[in-house]
Amino acid sequence: MDTKAVNPVSSAPAPEPVANPGASSSPAVRAATAAVTQSEMRERMQAVAQQMRDYLRSNSRDLEFRVDADTHSMVITVRESASGAVIRQIPSEEALHMRRYLNEWSGTFLDVTT
Repeated sequence: MDTKAVNPVSSAPAPEPVANPGASSSPAVRAATAAVTQSEMRERMQAVAQQMRDYLRSNSRDLEFRVDADTHSMVITVRESASGAVIRQIPSEEALHMRRYLNEWSGTFLDVTT
């Protein structure tokens, strides 16, 4: 895997930009800035995912990304290329089952009647 092509990403929050006290930014400008940031982030994530796929393919592994329909969680599956057998899944099926169960029962112990 070519690690020089990927910029390191910090988990620390980005510093807030210092605004000019005399100027106010409109909601449209803030929305455009957020959209560019999300677009850039999506492109970076796609590039990293492709590099991971290429690396794993060189080791006879396939990497699959999907969103679980019930929990709306990202699921990553590593498979053996030749047989298609699942080597590892993150989160595991047990964790997804637990999340589905908790989603199903959330709010049921709350009395909302008056």
